[in-house]
Amino acid sequence: MSEDSNYTLDDVARRFRQAAAQDPQWSDPSPGTWEAIAAATGIAPDQGRETASAESQSTPGVSRRGWLLGAGGLVVGAIAGAVGMRMGDGFFDDLEEAVRRAELTPLDRPDQRLGTAELLRQRAGYSLSVEVPEGVSNPNGYVEVWLINTDGQRMVSVGVFAADSIGRFSIDEALIEGGYLIVDLSNEQFDDEPRHSGDTIMRGELRS
Repeated sequence: MSEDSNYTLDDVARRFRQAAAQDPQWSDPSPGTWEAIAAATGIAPDQGRETASAESQSTPGVSRRGWLLGAGGLVVGAIAGAVGMRMGDGFFDDLEEAVRRAELTPLDRPDQRLGTAELLRQRAGYSLSVEVPEGVSNPNGYVEVWLINTDGQRMVSVGVFAADSIGRFSIDEALIEGGYLIVDLSNEQFDDEPRHSGDTIMRGELRS
């Protein structure tokens, strides 16, 4: 991985401030640049060249300021995007509230707790947090997480549990309101069968 790919949000902001404090270094565009702009915008190549040339010769301060504002807008947009990603990756975690919890046990050993599941209320919908302290994996396939309806007839897959100890899954409110409250982890194979394999590792019902 190159050094440039490791920039932090602070690095981007610092580079923007440095660029805004200096006059830009102008250079001629590479061959085909105006033609590509014309194809994307509908502006004739000659018109674009004349406009840019007139601005740089008659009012260099204005055109450079416009360039800086334009570049600044791109950088600010990148910063806002990075902040949005950071917020989406856990900024609101402290607002989550556990509203239901399940103890996950083998079907034939209801007294052997292997893990827990918590249903966390978010600003929109829910997040299902599944924790297996000892970890769980399937060396011959993968582990899938399901929500089974309390009627015992319907189920939906909510995602794959990585070979780790904690998994997080977004859950629509409609599923919870519709009675999909039983959390099930199953061994699955890499095949063309989308249905539950029938090989449950652990299961438990989300209760208030």
